[in-house]
Amino acid sequence: MPRNEGINLKKIAWALTSLVFLLAACSNSDNDAKPFTELSPAKQPTDSLPGGQLIETKSSDGPVKLTFATYFLSDKMKSAVKKYEELHPNVEIEQQATPSYGKDLKEAQNLRDKYVTVSNTAILAGKGPDLIELDILPMETYANRDLLVDLNEMIKESSSFRPQDYFANVLDNAKNGGSLYGMPLYFSLEGFIGDAAAISKAGVPINDSNWTWNDFVEVARQLQQEGEHQHALISEPSFMLTEMATENFSHLVKENNGKQTFDSDLFASLMNQVKGMFDDGLLFDMLKDGGGRGSTATSNTKAYFNEFPIDSFEIYLSDGFAEHTKLYTKPHPQDIGAGGYFNTFGTVGINANSPHKQEAWEFIQYLISDEAQSSAAASTDTRGFPINKIAYDSLVDKLKQAGTIQGIAVDNEKLDLLKDHLTKAVHWVRTPSKIDETIMKEAQAFFSGQKPATEVAKLVQSKVNLILNE
Repeated sequence: MPRNEGINLKKIAWALTSLVFLLAACSNSDNDAKPFTELSPAKQPTDSLPGGQLIETKSSDGPVKLTFATYFLSDKMKSAVKKYEELHPNVEIEQQATPSYGKDLKEAQNLRDKYVTVSNTAILAGKGPDLIELDILPMETYANRDLLVDLNEMIKESSSFRPQDYFANVLDNAKNGGSLYGMPLYFSLEGFIGDAAAISKAGVPINDSNWTWNDFVEVARQLQQEGEHQHALISEPSFMLTEMATENFSHLVKENNGKQTFDSDLFASLMNQVKGMFDDGLLFDMLKDGGGRGSTATSNTKAYFNEFPIDSFEIYLSDGFAEHTKLYTKPHPQDIGAGGYFNTFGTVGINANSPHKQEAWEFIQYLISDEAQSSAAASTDTRGFPINKIAYDSLVDKLKQAGTIQGIAVDNEKLDLLKDHLTKAVHWVRTPSKIDETIMKEAQAFFSGQKPATEVAKLVQSKVNLILNE
């Protein structure tokens, strides 16, 4: 299978099912963790005022037990907890995780749903663990109800926290209403990998520093006319629309009188924009025109750009689908603003009802320390780049000295360019999975010609509003 097809099929198949990581997560969870059947209630706090205003707590001199719930308990987290307990003998951290089984994707999905349901029930009732991984949970809902600690307040009070040691662009933009309710341990880029050789041969200049989807359309037309490939990108309409909505979720959702409202007009314009790119032949529909997975048409189709999460040095340094590639910032809708897109992983929050907020914060500080992040990067289940810039730079130095990574040659110049992209990523890709599924399902009626964009957009708005304000 050509590399171009393999990467696209892998990415689109993941998006269409939303289940690829589920089975791996369940089958690899730690048997030593407490089974995630229920969340024990936290003691009522004595250090908060009505409305969730934080009063700084002091570390206890006596034994402290912290509960920490995660959907998938990774090897790196197990090691971090063990090391932290060795360094702090007065602290015990009880790890709660989904059960370590899942014979198929259906069972894995059920376990995932159970984690979300149990977590929601406990946290919304003012109970739950001291610390919780928020990656697949409705963090915005918890934050709006003052159920999570604003970590900005902890940072301000911390004499040991050095903002310059972290990717500030991520921390500054992974906020809700100006507050940081979850600390991301790792992050990745959402970008385009371009066939640099074919683009250069076509002689079409590309300025991706601030390009919009309208700019991309013009570039695609020129490449189509001047170059050797017919298509700019291989994708599928519903999938691409869902991605664009996810990447620009903060602009699609408006807040009014304490309620969040989905912008149906903006969404309808995105739908028409996506349809136009496919109708004009600028994008290749791998499911319709390609005949689906493994078809000859899709296998033989080449495009100037490919898109997939860049969450490891191996993926970035690999040529991927062409002999000479270059990383491009993804286009964005009009008036969104310059900068790339990033996703976050291992986002850890503190329960506002925990009696051990300070101890929980100190553990989070350890998780993002140079030592912990450098050690975690050696784990085989690491996903994403460390939020700690010192740990990141150390990893890059080691890669340059080694010269190869899993048989891939290390290109020092490309590595230097990667950090530039990482520091310029300012648009946070985050939206609840229910909304992804709703958009993917309902949009198919528009792309198949059964319903107009305005009708589908109103239907999506109605369903998304219920999810946002449930």
